[in-house]
Amino acid sequence: MYSIAYEFETEEEMQRVADQLWNKHGITGEFEMYKTGNGRFRLHIYSEKQIKDSVLDKLPGKNVQVKGNYGVPAPTEVLSEDD
Repeated sequence: MYSIAYEFETEEEMQRVADQLWNKHGITGEFEMYKTGNGRFRLHIYSEKQIKDSVLDKLPGKNVQVKGNYGVPAPTEVLSEDD
C-alpha cells in the first residue's frame, strides 16, 4: 500500500481531487478526508498501487507528510507543516 497526503484551502478542491484520482485515474484504495485544526482540508490516500509521478505533479494542493495510520480514526486536530 502506498500513502500520500495533500492539503487544500477548500473542501470542494479536496473533493474534486479525490474524484479525479478515483474516476479519471482509477486509483483505488482508501481515501481519508478531514478538516485540520488550522482550517485547511487534508486528503490522505492509501493507494493499492503506486500513483505515477506525472499524475501527482498535476494535482493542486500542497503535498504534506502523512500523519495518520491506516485504519485509525482521523484526529480532531492535526498540525500543519507550517506550524
